[in-house]
Amino acid sequence: MSNPLLAIERLRVDFPDVVAVNDLTLTVGAGEVCGLIGPNGAGKTTTMRAISGLQECTRGSVKVNGHELASEPDELKRQLGFMPDFCPTYDQLTASEFLDHFARAYDVPNRTKRIEECLELTWLTEKTNALCEELSRGMKQRLVLAKTLLPDPKVMLLDEPASGLDPLGRIELRKILLQLREAGKAVLISSHILTELSGFCNTAAIMERGRLVTFGTIAELGQKMGRRQMSVKWRADDGKALEILKAANLKNLADTNLGATFDFDGDTNVLDELLKTLVLQGVRISEWRGTGDDLEQIFLQSGAKELM
Repeated sequence: MSNPLLAIERLRVDFPDVVAVNDLTLTVGAGEVCGLIGPNGAGKTTTMRAISGLQECTRGSVKVNGHELASEPDELKRQLGFMPDFCPTYDQLTASEFLDHFARAYDVPNRTKRIEECLELTWLTEKTNALCEELSRGMKQRLVLAKTLLPDPKVMLLDEPASGLDPLGRIELRKILLQLREAGKAVLISSHILTELSGFCNTAAIMERGRLVTFGTIAELGQKMGRRQMSVKWRADDGKALEILKAANLKNLADTNLGATFDFDGDTNVLDELLKTLVLQGVRISEWRGTGDDLEQIFLQSGAKELM
């Protein structure tokens, strides 16, 4: 990738008894949301803290929008937003006062307007004058996200941002992240909820014991992992579709209501020909997709340990 907004090269972080991050190389470009995946202790949070300058790096290079952490830490931090897991709020401040405090610290121009924009973006406008102590945990998470958005950073690091959010809050978070993608931000996000990451991530990096296991677009990783599950649905059931699928000797073929699923690990051209055969035989296909190209399947096939 040419000129990525976030570029990490051979990053290493040592603690007295463990190598937390070991030779990590990773890039995240504009309009890219990268899911950082791995079990507890894989090094995800340490990686984010190292990128933001909160954790000293043993060696390696970190650049944000072309600015090097080692030589331009202040400029790098102006381009970066970091939302840690379980970030505290100030209970005796209202939501708007909390944001105003940080807007002043960030020297945000047009503070009042920007605070209103961030409250609206995170669905907190109605809580503008509510004390932080009165907010639910999910609302506090959204308030911290609003704080992270205040200086309009080019790169955002979100460590378990869905923690404590109810189902509606998670849907709203997904909408926000899709908006950030459309705005050309580079987002590195960690989460244990892999099915949710699949809804907005276009790349993924899987870590284990401080090392990068695999990295790429969701499509690339799905192909790299090999076998995936396919799902096909049709509009009418005359038995013809299932006969064609059975004749193709597919693995783990299972009949569903007006459809079928099967495993596939061969040349994708074979899938193209199979779909063509179905259509030419008059089968009215309503769905043809790979269900194994999601992050949960990719993680399970990567060889990394289960999430904890």
